[in-house]
Amino acid sequence: MPFRYPKIKRQRRHGPGGYADCRRYKPWLRDEFEFRCVYCLCRERWFPDGDDCFSVDHVAPRNEAPELAYDYDNLVYACCQCNSAKRDAVGVRDPCHDPFATDLEVLADGTIRALTPQGVFLIHACRLDRPKLTEFRRGTLELFCELNRRKNSAAAQLRRRFFGFPPNLPNLSDLKPPAGNSRPDGLASSHFARCERGELPETY
Repeated sequence: MPFRYPKIKRQRRHGPGGYADCRRYKPWLRDEFEFRCVYCLCRERWFPDGDDCFSVDHVAPRNEAPELAYDYDNLVYACCQCNSAKRDAVGVRDPCHDPFATDLEVLADGTIRALTPQGVFLIHACRLDRPKLTEFRRGTLELFCELNRRKNSAAAQLRRRFFGFPPNLPNLSDLKPPAGNSRPDGLASSHFARCERGELPETY
């Protein structure tokens, strides 16, 4: 399902370091978080401008933890709207340590439900219940179900278009972080590398 929050703890695959500009971590985070916002789960493919509508977000805000401002493990991938709404909110848990499925659930009608007090906080901090987002989730879920119901080539093409990976997968092997990559083994499992080997599924 396109709006199902992860249930298990995420193990980061990459560990670039040394960038003096947080935006330089963006290609790594795109791959790390599967080209979608960690908060609302919207995907790059759903935005006319693709990854230009996404940004680097600090789990612990820079004004609260300046020592983590350029720490890759404190960075996540978020759409610009969620990032702007969250701003410097303190208390948002790291989705890599605490999977959001414990706190949040998206229902079949597109509404989002808090399962814990942290879920209530997340919905408020990122405005995950704003009416336009709720309506978008509803329409996307209807499209997802309809395309899965149809078993023809046109439906398969639309599934790939809306629920497949973006065409501009970052080749992380070409990037040279100033302080190196503390998890080099993750390059082999990057989406670009898997695509090159023919292992990337058409949809996810």
